[in-house]
Amino acid sequence: MEESLGPPGLVETFTALAASDNVSYILSNDLFIQNTNSAWDQFAIENGGEQILATWGRGASLLAAIPEPLRPFFVDGFARACSTGERWEHDYECSSPERYRQFRMIVFPFAEGFVVTHALRAEHAHDRETRGPAEAYVHQGLITMCAHCRRVRTPPRARERWDWVPVYVARPLSHVSHGLCPPCAEYYYPDVA
Repeated sequence: MEESLGPPGLVETFTALAASDNVSYILSNDLFIQNTNSAWDQFAIENGGEQILATWGRGASLLAAIPEPLRPFFVDGFARACSTGERWEHDYECSSPERYRQFRMIVFPFAEGFVVTHALRAEHAHDRETRGPAEAYVHQGLITMCAHCRRVRTPPRARERWDWVPVYVARPLSHVSHGLCPPCAEYYYPDVA
């Protein structure tokens, strides 16, 4: 009769996930990145995020990569997972200029930190109305982009509208401020809304 070794630990869970196509990483209890799998690098490179690898690799704070409007949501989610010992799941959009993509983030809490994996749930060509870049999106020198779906907002002086502008997603912008568009706030972050 085989002896039960109990549930897998942090390293065993990460090792099992690291071999998959899912972007996976280990976080310390204070949400600093301890280790990443090869899918982390591959996803960044395939999506023009080479500079992200230098900024948000091992030793970096995960919270520094999360736009300010979403930080409380993620801090609360990790805290809940830590206090209950139960995994936390959250769906989110991470689209490219050409493809709509929805992922599920799954957080596995352990005494020594967290294992996090991001599994692709849906991917297809965009069916959104596309707009081109325009000065109309700039307000006080900034473009406001939804921290979740990456649509951009027309300035407050106009009738507020959030548009899909692929060129703003294709290349990182230095003059971006983040917010949450009403549909994302209500659907994905009801506690924040």
